Amino acid sequence: MTPVKEYNLKLLKVIQETPDVMAFRFEYPKDRDFNFYPGQFMMVSFINDPQIKYSRAYSIASSPETKKYIEFALDKVAKFTEKMFSLKGGEVLKLKGPYGKFYFDESIKNNLLLVAGGTGITPLMGIIRYSADKKLSNRITLLYSVKEPELIVYRKEIESLKNRNRNFNYSVTITRPEESSEEWNGRTGRIDADFLKENIENAKETICFLCGPNEFVKSVIAMLESLGVSKEQIRTDVWG
Repeated sequence: MTPVKEYNLKLLKVIQETPDVMAFRFEYPKDRDFNFYPGQFMMVSFINDPQIKYSRAYSIASSPETKKYIEFALDKVAKFTEKMFSLKGGEVLKLKGPYGKFYFDESIKNNLLLVAGGTGITPLMGIIRYSADKKLSNRITLLYSVKEPELIVYRKEIESLKNRNRNFNYSVTITRPEESSEEWNGRTGRIDADFLKENIENAKETICFLCGPNEFVKSVIAMLESLGVSKEQIRTDVWG
């Protein structure tokens, strides 16, 4: 495991992923010992800011194989993220880490079920990208719930990754299609037990990574357990 360290890193690029979500790419630490597992997070803080003296935890969305930058994706929810959204590139922020026991590594040979709500896709993208980069044999299924089609984070890349990695598949479900200006012909409604059952080939051998709001994750855990998935097979990253 990489030891936790602090780094002052330049913001290289800001990308508008959806109307509500921005991706931030910071330069990769020059420390030769720095590495992380897909799914882990960093603590991010502003340097010498008199108003925002605290830090925030952000999951890493980029693959450990991408040595040019570290990427995070977040939505604007409070004072800290409002300032993040005002950044244009070139600013230097303090990043500390990596942290977290919610991660994937190559010792896991099982099929993976990744379940995300909203920006919970962020750490799971690290897993998906890494598996494609390394051409791993794990069969990976992503189930992703968002309110409207316009809010699907990494939409184009997820489809591209499906084409790159024959072991990866995904399904998106839209919970509020009536509020969208885009016509949606795919699945609608919340993630339920039937949806999970359709996408688990072997419940007793699948490792599940769940990321999203607390109530969302709790409901998915209950449904997975009803399908025969044990607590030991479930890994969670929650907020709220």
